[in-house]
Amino acid sequence: MGLIEMKQEIINELQNSITPLSTVDLTVKLNIINHHQQQELIADLEELKNSEIILENKEQQFYMLKNNNLFIGKIQITKKGFGFVKLLNSEEEYYVNIKNINNALNNDEVLCKLVKINNQNDEAVVLKIIKRDTNLLVGTVIVNADTKVKTLLIQNAKLQQYEVNILNPDKALENNIVVAKIKNFEQNIFNVTITKILGNINDPGVDILAVIYEIGIKAQFDVETLTATDKVPLTVLESDKIGRIDLTKELLVTIDGKDAKDFDDAICVTKLVNGNYRLIVAIVDVSHYVTENSPLDEEAFTRGTSVYLADRVIPMLPTQLSNGICSLNEQLERLCMVCDMEIDKNGLTVKHKIYQAFMKSARRMNYEEVNDGYNGKNPNFIKTHPQIWEMLLKAKELHQILWKFKQDAGVIDFEINEVKTIINDNGEVTDIILRTRDIAEKLIESFMIRANEVVAKTVFDMKLPFIYRVHEHPRSKKMHQMVTILKLMGIKLNPKITNISSKDLQLLLNSLKQLPTFQVLSTLLLRSMEKAQYTNKCIGHFGLASDYYTHFTSPIRRYPDLIVHRLLRQYIVKREINAKIIEKYQSFTNWAAEQSSNMELKALECERAVDQMKKAEYMMQFIGHKFEGIISSVTGFGLFVELDNTIEGLIRIAEMTDDYYIFNEKAMILFGERKRKQYALGQKVSVLVKSANKVARTIDFILEENGQQNKNRDKNNNNQSSKMYKANNFKYRKKIKLNGKVKKNKSEKKNGVKKWKYKGKKD
Repeated sequence: MGLIEMKQEIINELQNSITPLSTVDLTVKLNIINHHQQQELIADLEELKNSEIILENKEQQFYMLKNNNLFIGKIQITKKGFGFVKLLNSEEEYYVNIKNINNALNNDEVLCKLVKINNQNDEAVVLKIIKRDTNLLVGTVIVNADTKVKTLLIQNAKLQQYEVNILNPDKALENNIVVAKIKNFEQNIFNVTITKILGNINDPGVDILAVIYEIGIKAQFDVETLTATDKVPLTVLESDKIGRIDLTKELLVTIDGKDAKDFDDAICVTKLVNGNYRLIVAIVDVSHYVTENSPLDEEAFTRGTSVYLADRVIPMLPTQLSNGICSLNEQLERLCMVCDMEIDKNGLTVKHKIYQAFMKSARRMNYEEVNDGYNGKNPNFIKTHPQIWEMLLKAKELHQILWKFKQDAGVIDFEINEVKTIINDNGEVTDIILRTRDIAEKLIESFMIRANEVVAKTVFDMKLPFIYRVHEHPRSKKMHQMVTILKLMGIKLNPKITNISSKDLQLLLNSLKQLPTFQVLSTLLLRSMEKAQYTNKCIGHFGLASDYYTHFTSPIRRYPDLIVHRLLRQYIVKREINAKIIEKYQSFTNWAAEQSSNMELKALECERAVDQMKKAEYMMQFIGHKFEGIISSVTGFGLFVELDNTIEGLIRIAEMTDDYYIFNEKAMILFGERKRKQYALGQKVSVLVKSANKVARTIDFILEENGQQNKNRDKNNNNQSSKMYKANNFKYRKKIKLNGKVKKNKSEKKNGVKKWKYKGKKD
């Protein structure tokens, strides 16, 4: 049961109860089974009571005024002020009119009720704000030229429609980017006090630092954490080795990117007399130094993950640990947790052991030199380290076996292009290049996947609490939509939609690889998938075609891996297992999995925002330049076009002035009413860069063929295209009533094309 989910359950029970309910009553009705859930219940009751959503009588019993169709959700508010409340654990959402927002801000947790509009559509009305998501603002200080009043240009695009009143203007220097604490928010005005000055807008790296604070990522470690770090030894102590297996004689090596600073995994492969392979995957034992309930543990739990940005890494643990004693640095003794496997020629793990050890990395390898070796370029290390080269040749043989095994199982490789942003010392983007993924990268990936699978199955078979990395089956509805789009694009296929397997999707992807539109189609398929997450329930990993999967291999940068190591020590090394331990970890794994999933999403949001900002900054130098691209998305407000380097820009329908364009949502096509010209997903187009806005993180293109027309069009044409734009905008969200009855926004159908009556769009 998640944090918001319990609040919804409390509301449901109180609404359905004839009499008030005590905490004990709710404990029984909600099937509370452990101490942590009990604490969560008490905290949620207090929060709901303070928000005046529920009431408490003299007997300390809880009740609420009867009101049908109440639900809790997260609200997303657009730049135009209206919003959508998303139901818990559902893709369905309700439209919220701007007059019914009730001072809610983007991502707030809100209590809503449903109202019927024109006896047809259900809309949500925000009744209460349960929890604010936004407590701070990040923005640039600007000064009104006439009044000299200082205010903030808010960085978050979804909050820019609001005004800001700075309560301590003496700290507000023009063009400084600052962090401000929100004192209150009323009548669309933020009253704030400036608490931190990040720097001038032109200072190198301040733009990315501003995004970090905007998203809510902790940029620095507190004093308590750093003090605890200072107490960690810099070298492995002799006492630390007691009870551990000595692997210092094994030819273990790390293989990472050239610019990597921390190394958490090492591998060694040998071929056995019986023809099988021995694969040792040694992972640095962070859990030995980051102990349960310590300041370091609490910090790692709060952060959840390291965050990798264009010009920096925000580590989960202080770099003194992550780059020092908790990194498998070359020729230095380090503690490790090991998954030691024997794998046959068919790719089956026939034996395995999980144990704690100490080791010494024989060499710090990088992907480039290993790939050079595999590709016959004869890098220098082959001469200087012949034994390592022989080991790597065996590793390649095993990788090919494991890769075939996973291919046969149905692993899905979307092969989505990834890019690396090159930034100079002044914080400026100098280039955006595609990342390559060759044999060495895939080899390490296949070894880590196998270790994660073996560890997950080992604990699953023990029937003990654990943290799993899961990826659910895609929903049939999304698959039907995907198949419809492919068919309308002229791609012949007959995939199984009901109970689709990963193998089915793998075969579908393989059949598309030769198409020039493969990257677009692969991305579309990826977006049809569910998001991977952490949970204490083992439901398998669809994308990896794994029945049992966890994260064991990166405890430096992921909190779940750290907990997995701690549990392995408890269950396998110490063998301390009893009812109290099981109850404790059943509760904790649920809690830690939810926190880690949430922080992973926040880290991804930060990484995505920085990427978008830096891509916009990069394209500012190419205003007016021509590029070839491919239509990656078609919407009612325009076309998104992706260039070869993955940079994506929007061609607004207002700029498509050669015709009146209509959006066919089912086919994902824009077609001209008069000239019948069509623009469809995957179509190649030539575009000109019209504008790029670093602050808004947007890039606008225009079609090359419209470029000359746009130069010559007069004011009347401009006004007319604006009308076309407004006419083509739409706002469509499927609504679902709480009793399960589905309703859609009212629409008109003409020639198979839906024309939505709503105006405006969700930004």
